Formats: sequence, C-alpha cells, structure tokens
Amino acid sequence: ERAHEELRVLAWTDELTGAGNRRAFERVLEQTIAEARTERRSVSIMYFDIDNFKSYNDRFGHDAGDEVLREAVELLRAVIRRGDHVFRVGGDEFVVIFADNRGPHATGAALESVETIANRFRDRVCEMKLPQLGIDGPGTVSISAGVAMYPWDGHDARSLLAHADQLALQSKRGGKNTI
Repeated sequence: ERAHEELRVLAWTDELTGAGNRRAFERVLEQTIAEARTERRSVSIMYFDIDNFKSYNDRFGHDAGDEVLREAVELLRAVIRRGDHVFRVGGDEFVVIFADNRGPHATGAALESVETIANRFRDRVCEMKLPQLGIDGPGTVSISAGVAMYPWDGHDARSLLAHADQLALQSKRGGKNTI
C-alpha cells in the first residue's frame, strides 16, 4: 500500500519542487473548468516563468538554479489561497490555477483577488535571498507572467493556457518582471 502511494505521488508531482506536474495540471484544469461551466463561474490561471533562468544555472550552477525553482514554489504556496493549485509545467515554467471560490471567509473579509495575489508573489520573488547566488542574490530573481480567465480568455483548458502563455510572453517582451 505504501509503495502504491509513493508511485501515485511520483506520477502527479514534480520531484524537484513538490508542485504538481504537467499531467496533474492538465487533469485539474479540465476538472476545474468543467465545474466552473456547471456552476457558471470563472476560473483564473497564471502562467509564469523565471526571468533569465538559464543565467542562474550557467553562472551559479544547477544546484543554485534548482534552489531558485524550489524557493519560488515555496513563496507561491505562501501567498495563494487554500483552494488554489501550483504546477510545474516545464523547466522554469509554472501555472497556478486560482480555484478557491469559497467567497467571503467566515471573518467577513472578501476573497482576495487574483491580481493582488499575483503581484504579492512577484514582489516577494524579487526579495528572495538565496545564499547560493552570493552578493548578487537579493533582488536578482524576477518573473514574467500572464493571467487568463475562463470563460472570457478561453473556452477550454487548451485555449485558456495558450492565452495565458501569450500574455506571459508579452510580459517578457515588455521588459520582464511584469504580470
């Protein structure tokens, strides 16, 4: 039973970062969109990558690059809501499915906006302190991201992801460190 559980975790999780992998992302996004369609609500996704990531590997080594990825996921998990999901879909490419639709919390506070969460994450990434990067570490890491919303920016998982990816490319071309 334990071996079966370990295999299940390996099948759906990125081993390096602990985020969901591409297979898990596709499954969760399809399911989330199907639920949103039935419930007539929106779903947002944020597609992002680490700006100039190759330079971290080239300049500081792959261990430092791996640490940048792990720390980014850890920071992201600290700022997203309980029902949101993080996935690593490529080398330094990630997607967040903002699926927490619980509405106002028991305290009466409004559900935090995707824009607020995304900007807070971007700001915290810029503040990351990574000893592996030496004196160049603080303030050297940034992200470029695109946020797309179902049903306005895509009618299914594939079109929604494509739209978010295009917006992330625009962010990168526009000067990086942008959402």
